[in-house]
Amino acid sequence: MESNKKEKSKLEIKSELISNDLSDLLGTLILILLIAGICGYVGYIYSKDNNLSISHGIIFGILFPLGVGLLELFDLNNFFCFILYTIVYIAIVNFIPTFVGGIILFLLILIFMIDYIYIEEKDRTEEINNIIAKNNIVSNKSYNYNTDVKEVYDKSDEYLTSSEPKIMEEEFECEMCFKKISEEEYETYDGMCEDCFMNVHIDDDGNYHDEEIF
Repeated sequence: MESNKKEKSKLEIKSELISNDLSDLLGTLILILLIAGICGYVGYIYSKDNNLSISHGIIFGILFPLGVGLLELFDLNNFFCFILYTIVYIAIVNFIPTFVGGIILFLLILIFMIDYIYIEEKDRTEEINNIIAKNNIVSNKSYNYNTDVKEVYDKSDEYLTSSEPKIMEEEFECEMCFKKISEEEYETYDGMCEDCFMNVHIDDDGNYHDEEIF
């Protein structure tokens, strides 16, 4: 039962991640296609007014914003890359045959389709585990807080009702696995045992990270 619930939770997280990525891709595509339509129309008007190849003007008008979208897709959307791309585009646009522009246009559309497939088929195990681990850390801290408050009240009642005064000895436990640990270990490893602390802060390559989820 618990396993099925956990698997269901993983599927829900995966669906949410895919939905978010597809929404981002769809939003980017709609914006690019809108701009591509405008640029294609500008290319058509320019070619018509200057007695140039209309098909050439339309295709290369559409290609400019699609190229910008490709920079966005590969996280090259900084100012330097945009200026460099614009310079190269202006320099070669008149020297590339129309059929080559058509091939480039087809390839760009294919790249966006491949990106869609990649979003659907991407292995999200690490992302899902990180989200689950983060949620567990938050829920464990909340649970420990409520448990600690109850223990304080219980010990206070025991102390007040006892005929002989007792010295309350504070107990410490790991916030991740709930194993009993010493006060020194609790304070040294941020409320965790040494093993859990290493699992949280050390990646697979043995590198230390300050943040809990990296």
